[in-house]
Amino acid sequence: MSVSTSSLAKCPVTGAIGANPHEHDFIPAKPTDSRAPCPAMNTMANHGYLPRDGQGITAKMTVDALIACYKLSRPLAWVLTHGALALLEQGGPSFCLQDLARHNHIEHDASLYHEDAGPRDEYAPIHGNPQLLELVWKDSADGVVMTPEDVARVRVRREAAAPAPLDFIHRELAKGEMAIVLNMFNNPSPALHADAGVPLQPRNVLSRGIRRLLGRKDTPAAHQLDGVPIARMREWFEHERLPEGWAPYHKTTLREAIVTNNRMRFAMRRMRKAQKNAPAPAAVEPVQEKAAESRPEEKKVEAAEEEEGMHTVAVRAHGHPDRSANSSASSSFPESVLHTPSSSEFAPAFDPKLGGVALPRIDDEKWRIDEFEVRPGVVVQA
Repeated sequence: MSVSTSSLAKCPVTGAIGANPHEHDFIPAKPTDSRAPCPAMNTMANHGYLPRDGQGITAKMTVDALIACYKLSRPLAWVLTHGALALLEQGGPSFCLQDLARHNHIEHDASLYHEDAGPRDEYAPIHGNPQLLELVWKDSADGVVMTPEDVARVRVRREAAAPAPLDFIHRELAKGEMAIVLNMFNNPSPALHADAGVPLQPRNVLSRGIRRLLGRKDTPAAHQLDGVPIARMREWFEHERLPEGWAPYHKTTLREAIVTNNRMRFAMRRMRKAQKNAPAPAAVEPVQEKAAESRPEEKKVEAAEEEEGMHTVAVRAHGHPDRSANSSASSSFPESVLHTPSSSEFAPAFDPKLGGVALPRIDDEKWRIDEFEVRPGVVVQA
């Protein structure tokens, strides 16, 4: 007995037909369910396009789910599925979603919003980092949509922070997966663009010629936006469910994915070249103080006195009783600078017998009078 398609329920988002009215409702994963670091695969499991427990998935299941859920062309779905299984090196007829987390097989470093796996980790983190995801939205040029150039900016930033450069396969895989996402989530939205007629990439010559012969004209419904609304991508990345109000109105083909991938590659090349040719910031020269100019001995003494909080007493000696009469020295002493504590209660006194000056000094916290002989041209400090 055949079942009429009119009696079958459709997916509330994509319109895919199922036998159960609630077959494609969104049901979050349970703790025991297997999940991958790939939001596309997890979303298909959460909506019932793949086994909801994430176990026992075959290649045919994956191809059919990509076509029904995201409306990928069969060639693109086939290349994605079998290329991924070749990288996975799993063997066997089926796999679980957690197998996709095996490090450096399909999963790779420098993911948009997943932490890198440790050097000895066999599996990469399953859950994304919300802080890294917020940085993705900040790389949007207008803060409204994510374009291929915006994603290229994210890729340049993430690959620069990776522990090691990505190999060719994983570099292309990282761009290719986002090229498909940008194509399949594009949808006309007059609220974002007045004419809603900006295509993600121009039609090729053959496509334009055929449409002209058939008398078809491009309408807003036949065009894609140049970018995906951030609100739509946020819902998909954060909650791993199909965005509300979205439906795959067009088929995403292998050619469209390649064209968008190349657009991202050239954008990344320009950004890296601009960073390389950017002028280096001017070096700040250290400020060097000029060497202090040489000053006379008297100025040095005065500067030292000001720093130490001392004061000077100039004393002129008027002769010495022990000097011989035929001494060539002057009978009078030159001024000699003597230092005494500013708090001293004893004034310096001249002793004619010794030809010197008695100065107070602090010794063992007591005042004691010491005698000094003042000689010409000698500076005596207490």
